Amino acid sequence: MIGPGADASSPTKQVSRVAVVGSGHMGRGIALSLLRAECDVTLLDTAPGRADEAVAWITTELGRQAEKGALSADAAARMNARLNAALEMTEIAEVDLVVEAIVENLDAKRALFAELDRTVHPGALLATNTSTLDVNAIADVTSRGPQVFGLHFFSPAHVQKLVEVIDARDTSAATLATALDVVARMGKTAVVAQVGFGFIGNRVFDAFLLEALDCALEGATPRQIDAALEEFGFKMGPFRVMDLIGLDVLWHIRREAGDGDELGWSLMGDVVARGDLGNKTGSGWYTHGPDRTYVDRPEIDSLLTAARGHVGVAASPMGADEIVARCVGALIAEGQQVVADGIAASAEDVDTVFVLGYGFPAEKGGPLAYGRATGMV
Repeated sequence: MIGPGADASSPTKQVSRVAVVGSGHMGRGIALSLLRAECDVTLLDTAPGRADEAVAWITTELGRQAEKGALSADAAARMNARLNAALEMTEIAEVDLVVEAIVENLDAKRALFAELDRTVHPGALLATNTSTLDVNAIADVTSRGPQVFGLHFFSPAHVQKLVEVIDARDTSAATLATALDVVARMGKTAVVAQVGFGFIGNRVFDAFLLEALDCALEGATPRQIDAALEEFGFKMGPFRVMDLIGLDVLWHIRREAGDGDELGWSLMGDVVARGDLGNKTGSGWYTHGPDRTYVDRPEIDSLLTAARGHVGVAASPMGADEIVARCVGALIAEGQQVVADGIAASAEDVDTVFVLGYGFPAEKGGPLAYGRATGMV
């Protein structure tokens, strides 16, 4: 999982003081992960009170983990003592590493990195937590391209064990080695990816989601699709995953990518236009109740019927075997292409990303291992 730009002998930079810019759900989880790496962490948010709220959340979470026995009370106290909130950029000028965790918008990230480059001392490393965007384009607004890279955490960041480390065009071997060291100190697994929309995981997962949406347009219900893939071994089917992530989040990414007009994504956009964003609003592909219960929505049947009529597709029965073959087949095909394109260094890296980051059944080894075992590759 060590990328082509680094090897085991590459020098690493000492990272003990870290700033996380953006104190939302992802920023909080990243900050907590960095505390586990024994870093001094400053959470910066320019919205008054937001960073303080995030620090309070982390303090509560550390207390909860101590009560559960996941860490000692002394360890929780030490971690909490290393955490600070900040409102002004000048307060993070002397850190060793900045991890950006703001909105997934290229212009916003470029503007922030230009400001960081002017403010943070010249030796500091800068990392973006983008899940899809061009890290080269972000690095290009700075004067320190060799010190810029991507750290794509998976949500929730303090729970998920996978981090994609993005090796940008100018990222130095020392910077990449340092990134891998920081991830290891957090107790997580790093997989190196090259720059390309969605990197390894989201690019391949998009193909999986789009195939699931196409199956729905052709006659399968979201519940049938989820049930088939959960029976195959996924921890959660694609429609439940989309609701969990937030349909608005996924729709925003599709618009950023410029492919929102594609039929399957457009169908998701129709759901978002109704104000149905998934778990966060109580309804998306499903209606969500307490204790993680979910029920089918007649409104989705109506949307699917209308979409089929619009494109002249007749619904037809679809069995579980066909659903699995199509959706897993899409994962396999796109996974192979990611390796062929040089975004992933190996098939094993694709498999690691999907077992640790996307709930692919571990006993099947990952999509490409499964494809080889079953003759689909």
